[in-house]
Amino acid sequence: MKTRLLLISLILLTSACGFHMRGSQLTGFDVANIYISPSSAPKLTKEVTSQLGGAGIKLALSAENASYIVTLKEESFDRNVLSVSASTGKVEEYQLVYNAKMDAMKADGETIVQNDSVRSSRDFTFDGNAVLGKFSEEELLKEDIVRRAASQVLRRLQALLTAK
Repeated sequence: MKTRLLLISLILLTSACGFHMRGSQLTGFDVANIYISPSSAPKLTKEVTSQLGGAGIKLALSAENASYIVTLKEESFDRNVLSVSASTGKVEEYQLVYNAKMDAMKADGETIVQNDSVRSSRDFTFDGNAVLGKFSEEELLKEDIVRRAASQVLRRLQALLTAK
């Protein structure tokens, strides 16, 4: 009985604090017929399309059938040096930065947002003795960064499209 009461109180506490399961942020996204146009940001476009489909949001097959048209463009990754070893002078830490831009418009051509910057970054350590492993880690981090950027795009779209 006490464990049941404890479990119920934990559930109530986590729901009251605004906690959401990963990927569940689109539950209130009540916009149908979004078209994601093929663009110069293929990784971000694929991830946004995947997350929208996973949330049960209907995607239009063409711009003519869509209520809203979203274009993701100018995707790029940058790797910046964050720290260098004082004794060897070799790089110890990098920062991966992902940049893209987003346009959104209504089907009638009215622009909702244009060239809105999407940016996400992650830091990672670099070990010269485990180069292959670190390159694999970097690729996994890039996937995670794109996933974060896609979530950022969806949150912005949710705010923009439900406000219109």
